[in-house]
Amino acid sequence: MINAMDRFTRCLSLLSGVALGAVAVFIVLEIVLRNLFGISLHFLWELGVFVHMSAVFLGLAWTLRTGGHIRVTLLKSVLPRGAEWLGLGLGFVISLYVSSALVQLCWSYFKSGRTSGSITDTPLVYPSAIIAFGACLLSLQILMRAVCLLRNQPEELDPST
Repeated sequence: MINAMDRFTRCLSLLSGVALGAVAVFIVLEIVLRNLFGISLHFLWELGVFVHMSAVFLGLAWTLRTGGHIRVTLLKSVLPRGAEWLGLGLGFVISLYVSSALVQLCWSYFKSGRTSGSITDTPLVYPSAIIAFGACLLSLQILMRAVCLLRNQPEELDPST
């Protein structure tokens, strides 16, 4: 199960990288169009925000698995296992709360049919579903990390493998 989760979150992190590249293309395109042709594609800004936030949340689980999140190493040097368990517990509670709130927000967008109210009038259920999914995967990855810790397996992977 851990290997399947690793493969899935790695694929999502690659998708996240592609999405961030797309945001960069959107920005460059907007700059070029505005400076050379005097026009602005307003929908690019909105789309860029949705894609950017989706990329951030889709990359959270893999970032945790590869040790990319910020941590306090002073505590880990004094109390290695205890600090890891404390961090996992606090992280899981916070992640579960955020995931729950984002799922509820997504559900409310689905029920109400709320849209962005801009030129594109994007249904907000779509970007919020991706963001909620990424947050839920982070919560699941924290549990997977706890399983690895219980089984004395490495909690982190080398991202280059």
